[in-house]
Amino acid sequence: MASNCIARPVLASSSPISRMAVSLLLLIGALLLGLTGCAAKRLKVDFTGFEKAYAETSNRDVLLNLARLENRDPTYFFKIGQITSAYRMAASVTGTGTYATSTSNPLIGGPAGGGNSIASYENDPIFTFIPVNDETNAQLLLKPVPADTFYILYQQGWRADQLIRLMVDRIELTRVSAQNCTVETLRNSPPAVYPKSDDAAGSDELRDPEALSSYATFLRINAVVYWLQKHGYLLLRGSYTFVPYDDNSGLDEAPKAQDIVNAAQKDAVWEHVGTKWILGRKVFSPAFSLYPLHSDKTKLVPDIDQIEEEIIHDPAMRELRQGPALKAILASLAQGFAIEGDSNHQESCNEGSAYPGLSAHLVMRSLIGLMAAAAQEQIPFDSLMQANPVVPNSRYLAPEHMAMTPPRFMDAVPAIERMPLLTMTGSPGEQETQPVIQVNYRGKNYRIADKLSAEVTENQYWNRDVFRLINQLSSQVTVDISKFPLTEILQ
Repeated sequence: MASNCIARPVLASSSPISRMAVSLLLLIGALLLGLTGCAAKRLKVDFTGFEKAYAETSNRDVLLNLARLENRDPTYFFKIGQITSAYRMAASVTGTGTYATSTSNPLIGGPAGGGNSIASYENDPIFTFIPVNDETNAQLLLKPVPADTFYILYQQGWRADQLIRLMVDRIELTRVSAQNCTVETLRNSPPAVYPKSDDAAGSDELRDPEALSSYATFLRINAVVYWLQKHGYLLLRGSYTFVPYDDNSGLDEAPKAQDIVNAAQKDAVWEHVGTKWILGRKVFSPAFSLYPLHSDKTKLVPDIDQIEEEIIHDPAMRELRQGPALKAILASLAQGFAIEGDSNHQESCNEGSAYPGLSAHLVMRSLIGLMAAAAQEQIPFDSLMQANPVVPNSRYLAPEHMAMTPPRFMDAVPAIERMPLLTMTGSPGEQETQPVIQVNYRGKNYRIADKLSAEVTENQYWNRDVFRLINQLSSQVTVDISKFPLTEILQ
């Protein structure tokens, strides 16, 4: 009984204080739980913010360089390197508590006190900015885009005409006959406009007739290539060819494991040729080929007549009905449309002298070359569309076709290709989609957006797609932060 009597006052007097202690513990727990939830939300918000800032900064960098190139100014590449973010969170609770009893009855009383809760959160992000100005990246900018890059993008489903108009500098057609061998160059560039002299008649503008004919033919080829891709008649296949560094040197015995490793580190391989092991490299060579095939006596060949008939009866390709261009394009595709950085036409002529025909290959642009072409094509192309000049017949045509009446530009080029490679400025009253990105350079507003009503439905996303393609290609110019001295890294 005595112990029970003693216990009751203790419980009665300490119970409010215990409740206060429990309340403080619950408050601390709630603060810690709140900080934990806050940390998760903060991480999500910061990730979204960094991602959005990185995307906008990258798009702005590409568009700004395109604006510089449109004005013939030098380009500057600035990459974002490592992003480090340190989070610091803390929580504390301070408080005081008392229990006051009545003077007349010590069992009657109540707790009193107060407290403060403190929670702190701090985020210290560190951004690394790297100027891309080293020798390795300069070479990446100036070297032709590898043929396997074109192959990969085509296999991913990119439009063939967009890839060719952006990445190809020119198409070289080699015509071999028993009497001679000629090479026709079709350049992927709108002809420049020159002012006429005062005594010249006609329009106030003058264009190089051969350049105009070459460019119109280039666009016609693009229209055919895209039509073939869309209908499943155009396939791109690639193969590797061994090219020795020196035909006159080699090993009589198989190379050692270390020799193979050293060669692999330099993108080289050992190949057993004849009786010797030769050091060289594997060259990837993609080429277009035509389908369907049909039997031509002893072998299967592309059914050019069937494909030509389908193209001619397609209303979207009505501009190709006039002239021999369509048949020549299909003939060159039937022989194999090779994609490579260069070509030895002397060898092509010597090797093909016994095999008359037409062969073609695409010469690739460099990264800085394709960016410059995209940035500078809009003005001369718009001028070409506005003038709609007569396209002279090519001097490589057969005599029976030279007497044909030459068409005007818009009557020669299908509508699918009658737009500049990239449009960065538009008329103030044009209805456009929301810009992907826009910058102001030299007092001029540049933006990436598409018209709400395109002449051809398939081109409604043309501008954004080409800009996205340039973005993907420019990502080749990457940086290894470990190779940059600290003085060139801005934090």
